[in-house]
Parts: sequence; structure tokens; C-alpha cells
Amino acid sequence: MTMLKLAVPATVDIGELEHEIVTAVADRLRDDYGYELMARSRPRASATANTYRLHPTGSIVVDKEHDVLKVKLHGINVDADDLFTAVSSELEQRHDGLTVEIG
Repeated sequence: MTMLKLAVPATVDIGELEHEIVTAVADRLRDDYGYELMARSRPRASATANTYRLHPTGSIVVDKEHDVLKVKLHGINVDADDLFTAVSSELEQRHDGLTVEIG
């Protein structure tokens, strides 16, 4: 499973960055594949992860570990590597010191 891993510098608010990532991924999924982020549902939170549900199926999962965010797609049949590459390039341009790994 392809994952987007972001090392977040201390100068960036990790909560705001999570929202920015989810919005960027959801926008691309909507525009390119027809998926919609379910706006009325709050993310399901576990001890370290938030799950954002999509319509008609699937989810975006963001796992937090200290200063690292890991983003995964579940139940979605898309080219995650291509999607994460596009999203990460935008994020790197906006946030100095952000380190991105896709794999």
C-alpha cells in the first residue's frame, strides 16, 4: 500500500497541515475520480489516526506520530503514487522544511 509520509518542521502547525493535506487529497480525488469527502461526518479518531470517509466508498487515513504524518488511502482504486506526488509537490512549495517521502 502506497503511503505519503511527511516530516513536519516545528514551524508548521501539524493540525493545520493535516487539514490542508486531507483537503488537497480529497480535491484531487473529486476532480480526477469522482470521490467526495463526506462533509457532514467528522473524522473517526483512534489513538493516533483520523479517518476521513469518502463517498461512494473508501477513506483517507492520517496517522500522527510526534512530528510525522502518514497518509494512506483505503478502499479506493486509484494510482496513489501519482496522487501523492502531485499533492506533496504543492505542500513542499508552501511549507519550508517539510520533508516528504512516498512509498
